[in-house]
Amino acid sequence: MNEQPSNLDRLALRQGASVTLLFSVPPTLVARFLLDDEPASSSWPVLLSLIALFGFIIGAGVAASRQNVGSPYTHGMVASTGTFIAVQAAIVLVKLAVGDDVRWSRVVSSLTLALFASVVGALLGSIVQRNAPHMKNPS
Repeated sequence: MNEQPSNLDRLALRQGASVTLLFSVPPTLVARFLLDDEPASSSWPVLLSLIALFGFIIGAGVAASRQNVGSPYTHGMVASTGTFIAVQAAIVLVKLAVGDDVRWSRVVSSLTLALFASVVGALLGSIVQRNAPHMKNPS
């Protein structure tokens, strides 16, 4: 069997995903499970969504800036958006298991925002890596 080595820096992906989990999951869980029934005039869901978006940006930035294989955008997107998909899948499964409605339009719009935040974070991480002498690629 002909195996090719992975083109992904697994350490950078783990670091980016960990940061994404740390900053994005708590506000996402609070928003989804505790504030879903808040009145539309409440500003808490918006604030929590902004905090979660910040987490996606930072997580993607960490993965992009720490990777050593020359693909910061791929690393940022995989770490941050991959974390979003895993967490959203778990949330959807829990909601289905307890008989709650799944708002698929919210899932899709959240995915779109997470993708955008991942791109922004990857761009920022790429800039940091390019401009920080201690983070430059060895290539």
